Amino acid sequence: MSALYFDDEEEGLAWETSHPIFVAHASADFYYDCADDFSPFGNDSGSDTLSNLQEWYRERTAGTRAVTFLRNMLANDWGFDTAYLNLTELAQLDTILHDDQSLNGEIDKAVIAVAFGQFKIAGQADKIIVQMAADAFRRQRYEAEKAGKRENHPWEFAAEFLARLDIMEADLAAMANKKAR
Repeated sequence: MSALYFDDEEEGLAWETSHPIFVAHASADFYYDCADDFSPFGNDSGSDTLSNLQEWYRERTAGTRAVTFLRNMLANDWGFDTAYLNLTELAQLDTILHDDQSLNGEIDKAVIAVAFGQFKIAGQADKIIVQMAADAFRRQRYEAEKAGKRENHPWEFAAEFLARLDIMEADLAAMANKKAR
C-alpha cells in the first residue's frame, strides 16, 4: 500500500499533507482554503466529507470502495436519498422542488469532495467516483447557469462559481487521466 496523506487537525488543509499527485494538479490556492465555499473542501459538506473520508481511509478494510463509503455517509449519516446520484438527465432537475434541489446540491458537493479527497489522500481515485464527480459537475453547472439567468434576483456569483467548476473539472480530469483505478 502506498503512503496516505492526512491533514493535521490543528493545521487544517495544507500542501505538505497532500499527496504529490494532488499537489501537482490542484495548484490553485482555493484547494487549501477551508473557508472558500466554491472549493471542494471549503464548504460544510466538503469539509465534513474530507474529514469522514480520512477516517474511512484509516479504518477501512481491504476491498472496500469509496462509493460504498459515500453512499453510506449520505444515506446513513446525513439521511439523504442516494437515488439522486443516478440522475444524469439534466432536464429532470427542473422537476425537483427547490428545497430538495438545495439538499441535492449538498450531495453533489460531497461527491466532488470524495473525488478530490481520494487524490489528496491516496493520489488516486476510483473510476466510479470520478464519473460520479463528472455528473455532479454537470448538475452543479446546470443549476448555476439557471440561477445566473433568473429574471428575478439572478445569482450574483454564478459566473465566479462556473469558472471555478471549469478549473476543478479540468484538474480532476488531469489527475484521473494519470491515476484513476
